[in-house]
Amino acid sequence: MNSSDKETTRPKSGVNARTVNRREALMTFGAAAVGVAGLTGLQAAEHHAHPGSPADLCAKACADTMTSCSKHVGHCTQHLAEGHKEYARCLEMCVGCLQMSGACVGTCYGPMAVTVAEACAKACDLCAAECEKLLSDDSMKAHAKICRDCAKACRDFIKSRA
Repeated sequence: MNSSDKETTRPKSGVNARTVNRREALMTFGAAAVGVAGLTGLQAAEHHAHPGSPADLCAKACADTMTSCSKHVGHCTQHLAEGHKEYARCLEMCVGCLQMSGACVGTCYGPMAVTVAEACAKACDLCAAECEKLLSDDSMKAHAKICRDCAKACRDFIKSRA
């Protein structure tokens, strides 16, 4: 292979594919770590809290939202790959909502719980509003409902701590 062949395999941006793949892998592992840490915290806290308490309901709703957001990141990515650009903003919202709901699951029983629950409720509202714009996609409508339910559970939890 001569040097001109090597140049044609590199992306035009100057960033090689290995660097991009490494970044994507690190982002994926980071998101997974947040999720695992959050779910582990949820399981440990269930032993100490009363079942059905506002904190339990908030953590459960946030865990459900994390799962739904994770699925819909893939859903939106697939639609973007097919050329449906209207899914771009929804993808961004699902990623942010996934991260925020993971943080909320991990803090529902700690001193930062109310602060993170407030942010999670706002993130869920934004995600739901964006997903509801895709009226013809029943999957996105169902996801928006899960986000709305999570926002409500977070706000109920916040009220219980007032």
